[in-house]
Amino acid sequence: MPVRSSIEAMNTEAFPIDLSKLEPLKLDPTIAALTDAQKVSLRHNIQLCRDAIVFFTALAGAKGLSGHTGGAYDTVPEVMIVRAFIANGAPIVPIFYDEAGHRVATQYLLSVLNGAMPAEKLLHYREFDSGLPGHPEKLLTPGVEFSSGRLGHLWAFVNGVAMANPGKAVVLLGSDGSQMEGDNAEAARLTVAKRLNVKVLVDDNNVTIAGHPQEYMVGYDLSRTLAGYGLTTETTMGEDLDALYIDLCRAFSDALPHALVIKRPMAPGIQGAEGSPEAHEVLKAATAIQYLESRGGYRRAVELLKAATPAKCPLTFKGSSGVGKNRDDFGKIINGILDGMSEAQRLQSVRVFDNDLEGSCGLHHIRKSHPEIFVRGGIMERGNFSAAAGFGSTAGKQSIYGTFSAFLEMCVSEITMARLNFSNALQPQRRR
Repeated sequence: MPVRSSIEAMNTEAFPIDLSKLEPLKLDPTIAALTDAQKVSLRHNIQLCRDAIVFFTALAGAKGLSGHTGGAYDTVPEVMIVRAFIANGAPIVPIFYDEAGHRVATQYLLSVLNGAMPAEKLLHYREFDSGLPGHPEKLLTPGVEFSSGRLGHLWAFVNGVAMANPGKAVVLLGSDGSQMEGDNAEAARLTVAKRLNVKVLVDDNNVTIAGHPQEYMVGYDLSRTLAGYGLTTETTMGEDLDALYIDLCRAFSDALPHALVIKRPMAPGIQGAEGSPEAHEVLKAATAIQYLESRGGYRRAVELLKAATPAKCPLTFKGSSGVGKNRDDFGKIINGILDGMSEAQRLQSVRVFDNDLEGSCGLHHIRKSHPEIFVRGGIMERGNFSAAAGFGSTAGKQSIYGTFSAFLEMCVSEITMARLNFSNALQPQRRR
């Protein structure tokens, strides 16, 4: 059971970064060049929003509440540019649909900037009963207009939104992790076939929870993939503001479907986090403090980060208290069995399939001890489960498959097919 922070003073504390300093900015996507003044305002707005995201996500982390900083920090430039298009009257549905739901810090920041809730609410990001959960939930948080429970579900949904809003573009913030999901292949084909005015803006930062996709999934190339579906696809450098702006203008200058693959390292410019899978999660307080101190002018924000401590839950839970975690011990127990087999026996009879959640399911222990049987399958639960079932469909072969139990609803058909094939597929689960 989550608990509130022990820092009761935060209930009345003012948000220490003055978001009223955001400069009004209107940009015309038919004019593919920024004036010097526009560029100065845009850079100011990007930096202010990035500083705020670093602070309130790291504050949650310091209170033991996680936070997911990197992705939300990454996408600020494209969000600020498109927001300025909307402010200038461009025909765009004014919702930033995000298929990477854990980037919810973006949605909460926009809610504050749009006047739907006070900035002080951000001090309680991800606290129990604060109305600011780890993924956006429609009708729960003021200003949040869509729900996104996990990765990869929203593109197909956005196709319907586009059909319901003829004459307007619909924005989908994508990610290289979300784009691994098979849902997106189906959605892309419909977008192209019906010439829907969907703009897919993919933060291609080469980071997921378990590592770097371009290393563990050789051949994964989003620009080639999206172009192969038939979308007009551009690739740009996300931290080159002029290049990013020109490509966004091109994408929003007509009513055709466009994909923009935006290359950047995760958490660009944050010392100790840039390009690292650790930045996918919440920044460590020390990293955030160093970042904010280097920016200057954030004394109170730094003080709050230094003062924050995890609240200790006063409750005990029957069957759940004590040392160790079942899901972590699972990997250790399996290792004990695998250690008694020769490498040839392991290769012949066992495969372990991970869905980018190895640390949450205890499978990282197996990868470290027996990498020869470990399959880093990326974020592709349905396909990986069927592959696991296929491996375990003959006598003497056993597959092990790990994901969050919340994601099993995606695999119902695959599980039925595995049952019909009498497959040996063992599945440890993490409940959410």
